[in-house]
Amino acid sequence: MITLKGIKKTYESKAGRFEAVKEVDLTINKGEIFGFVGYSGAGKSTLLRLINGLESPTEGTVELDDKVLSELNKKAIRKERQSIGMIFQHFNLLWSRTVLENVVFPLEIAKVEKATRIKKAKELIQLVGLSGKESAYPAQLSGGEKQRVGIARALANDPKVLLSDEATSALDPQTTDEVLELLEKINRELNVTIVLITHEMEVVRKICQRVAVMDSGVIVEEGPVLDVFKHPKHPVTQRFVKQDLEMDSKETLAALKELQALYPDGDIVQLMFEGRSANTPIITQVSRETGVDINIIQGSIQSTHEVPMGTLVVQLLGTKDERQAALNLLATYPIEVEVIDYAD
Repeated sequence: MITLKGIKKTYESKAGRFEAVKEVDLTINKGEIFGFVGYSGAGKSTLLRLINGLESPTEGTVELDDKVLSELNKKAIRKERQSIGMIFQHFNLLWSRTVLENVVFPLEIAKVEKATRIKKAKELIQLVGLSGKESAYPAQLSGGEKQRVGIARALANDPKVLLSDEATSALDPQTTDEVLELLEKINRELNVTIVLITHEMEVVRKICQRVAVMDSGVIVEEGPVLDVFKHPKHPVTQRFVKQDLEMDSKETLAALKELQALYPDGDIVQLMFEGRSANTPIITQVSRETGVDINIIQGSIQSTHEVPMGTLVVQLLGTKDERQAALNLLATYPIEVEVIDYAD
């Protein structure tokens, strides 16, 4: 669907030469939800502009289906761009136009007949859950409603691809979840390929099938979301995953140090569950069978696009042999077990 081959993007300025994107090779499959995650300056927004043809790569090619966008002339790129919808962080709505008029706007540019474009816009407004708001102006809408208008507008020309540039970063958590559910619905019902650019790993975890982690213009890690969350290899990815799991908070570190001081012979263990194992009473079974006391320090259950995933930090209290027996028993379950030491 989208193929990036040997992509480089270099900018020249008085300050010197800056490589925003370096040697990116990647394929995004038709109908999937793919996420690019990275901190500010990682190169992800530049990559998005290369995908939608707003910029051309310094080296390499960008392919959409069987067309090489980076080799098309400006007129052909403008035409091809109609098959690529864009959702923006700050909505980019026309404030003097109503909801209906905002959604109609791309169809006006495409010179679609008036009755047809009005009918299409009303269908899209219903799809995004804004029926009854057709005559409202953006200033009368909440942030989530504005983003729904932006999504409806992005779908006006029946795009093959929907690009989302930090589309949820200006929204509160509940509204973010609602927008992500809407994007999943659009992906499922319209089979639109969705590419998300974000600095929020939570967004990637909730709806993406695959993710690429970017740092300094390079994709440092890429793969299925569940695999990346379970086994982050690059330090940048590990940092993102830690932040999402909230395992490195100051409060947690302080509590762990205090517990280690009170019980220096206890083992602190991190458990990671997925799928059905998240609902198995493992802690009770291990405590009962080995005689260890298990002190639960912190835990959470989160969802990925595929399966629920949970983490639990516990302290094993007992004799050395009892604690080892507990670790051995934990290792027989379909979970990941890691003895950790946060006090260092």
